[in-house]
Amino acid sequence: MQTLQGKIEGPFIVNRDFDIHGTIVGDAIVRPNTTLQLRGMITGNLTVEKGATALIYGTVDGCIRKTGGTVVIIHPQNGAQDGTRAGIPDSGRDDPSNDASSSIDNC
Repeated sequence: MQTLQGKIEGPFIVNRDFDIHGTIVGDAIVRPNTTLQLRGMITGNLTVEKGATALIYGTVDGCIRKTGGTVVIIHPQNGAQDGTRAGIPDSGRDDPSNDASSSIDNC
């Protein structure tokens, strides 16, 4: 798995396994049989194709389109990615639950 850090200009096409620490500015597309692990954010849309996996420790500002792949999103707690307040206000999001509707439904 290749590791990248910092700001990555999109559209970013994941055609091999990536571990990214930072921001994808624009859209990201995760191709079949690949994995994207992102600790940060995507400012655009995320598309996860059949057989692909996206593990997002952060946020996706746009829509999430899943066409048969796996998507796991873990929102930052208390408004910070490392679990501390770090002077950043709380995101105001509720903790995930099985009863919550998916943001995928609204795209």
